[in-house]
Amino acid sequence: MVEKPLHIIVAVCLAMFMTMLGCSPVPEEDSDDSNSDSHDDESDDPEDETDSPTEEDTEDELETEEETEPETEVEKETETVDLCGNSVLDENEACDDGGKEDGDGCSADCLEVTEGYACIPPGKACHMIAICGDGKVQPPELCDDGGRENRDGCSQNCQVEMGFKCGGEPSECAETECGDGEVEGAESCDDKNLIPFDGCSRICQKEPDCSGGACESECGDGLVLGETESCDDGNTVSGDGCSSECEIEEGYTCVQEECAADAVECVLRVPVIYRDFNESHPDFEPGTNRCRGTEGTVEAVIGEDGRPVATEFAEDACITQLSDWYTNDPALFGDTIPYKVSELVLFPDGNGGYVNRYGEEGEQWMGYDVNATVTAIADDVNDCIDDGCVPCIADPTEGCPPPDVAYDGTPLFFPVDDMDSAEFFDAGVPPEYGWSGGRGGITWLDEVDVTGEATQHNFHFTSEVTYWFTFDDSTEAIFNFAGDDDVFVFVNGQLAVDLGGIHAPIFGSVTISAENSFGMKNGSVYEIRVFHAERQTIGSSFKLTLKGFNSARSVCTPTCGDGILGLGEECDDGVNAGGYAQCNEECKYDAYCGDGILQKEYEDCDDGNFSNGDDCPSSCRLIRVE
Repeated sequence: MVEKPLHIIVAVCLAMFMTMLGCSPVPEEDSDDSNSDSHDDESDDPEDETDSPTEEDTEDELETEEETEPETEVEKETETVDLCGNSVLDENEACDDGGKEDGDGCSADCLEVTEGYACIPPGKACHMIAICGDGKVQPPELCDDGGRENRDGCSQNCQVEMGFKCGGEPSECAETECGDGEVEGAESCDDKNLIPFDGCSRICQKEPDCSGGACESECGDGLVLGETESCDDGNTVSGDGCSSECEIEEGYTCVQEECAADAVECVLRVPVIYRDFNESHPDFEPGTNRCRGTEGTVEAVIGEDGRPVATEFAEDACITQLSDWYTNDPALFGDTIPYKVSELVLFPDGNGGYVNRYGEEGEQWMGYDVNATVTAIADDVNDCIDDGCVPCIADPTEGCPPPDVAYDGTPLFFPVDDMDSAEFFDAGVPPEYGWSGGRGGITWLDEVDVTGEATQHNFHFTSEVTYWFTFDDSTEAIFNFAGDDDVFVFVNGQLAVDLGGIHAPIFGSVTISAENSFGMKNGSVYEIRVFHAERQTIGSSFKLTLKGFNSARSVCTPTCGDGILGLGEECDDGVNAGGYAQCNEECKYDAYCGDGILQKEYEDCDDGNFSNGDDCPSSCRLIRVE
């Protein structure tokens, strides 16, 4: 269409406007002069005749205006101002962190909060949120089974526990099968057996190699070597504070735990192998008349196989086949000589050391003062029973005061009672544990007379303990032993305690220090090996005390307030000032989107999760996009 002059367009628009208002056009005045002038002008210029609007042109123009005008109206209605990225949480936004990029917790269009993030306050970087126990595995969690209980595979800090593997969401945890040859879960090794002291422990944790003197400690064995490791938590899993290369991870502090956190109290768990013998072996139950306790029955240096070597004086202690006692020979071990892999639990002794005790939960043995004379306090025990008296040993009808002295160790050490054996015998309690009487003319009492229980026990066994430690020449490490029968202790392969032979409970001790270092170098890892034998009825006592032996694995904890989210923390924004969806000083949330409690000032909904796939998104804000 030919372009129309401006005055024609204005006239058309004015006519349309008047029509819309319901007004009639103003009538023209009759004037011959004006008409004549007009006609003359039109006739003088042919181009004016061509450009004059015809009725058809006017209709076309009106149609064009009607077509274009509605389109302009729609464009005005849908035009919006993009406020995303201005650091202000507007009504039509789920978040606004001041940027317009994906992958930082707040979507590029500010319409969605990424699951596992909180984006309060606006204008600040979104931060990760991990609620251990909600069943959703959010970094840095290694598992989340929906609970916060220890010893079920996933710890209270959502860390996979030793001896377990976890997967899925919520996490399903199952015990790993140590010995199946597959390294799973928190295992750091698996050599297809459950026998310790061969490089891989009974719980599939790496063990140091000490065949060359100072031990070669690998990452994952729970021992920290200062020159090569900054931590070692007993596994090779990253993300728990101590990396797979045994380096402290950012946001964590790692220290060596004093001992394992037990259900009852802090304890030290020492691996041990028991081997079960019987009277058919010439070295067991040989009779006490011809066997005597003596030193010098084993060589001063441990054998190449890591076992004691008998000397020419061993026969004086009725030792004829020492190589059998601690054998791993497949022809004997587990077949001819049954064995049991277990642990010796040591409890705090109140003096900085750890010692085994009579009760499974650390209860001490109760007896009388060994130097005191116990006399009756009532002629009839029934007269004082309400006051706590007990029957006297000499005359059970009389009443004696109850024992009031607590003893560490145990006078009744029978760890293989649960093994199949045809040999079970009555036991006696030695006077060293606060009881004395008249058993066969000696000062031992029958167990039944002391405990009231007529229990028979499995005697004739050996115990092998290996314990690794880091030598520190600035402190003293003390090993104490009291018991029967044979005990041989080697430190760095050198004989430190020699209590050979069949005997009543006797005491042995060694102090390791800079002056008595057994050839050890400061900061290196070494092993202490304890070989014990119970060879003769009627008694079996055992007291092992360790003090100053540093061998604890690393325990890593997150640093609250450093702005790095770690295991056990719900949040860490680096400010920790508290408030809605913001961290408090304990790296916990007081109130947040996803806690299931509607905070009307901040939330439109809260269904107790961080999912974007349901009716309430992870921002807890209902956004309407037109």
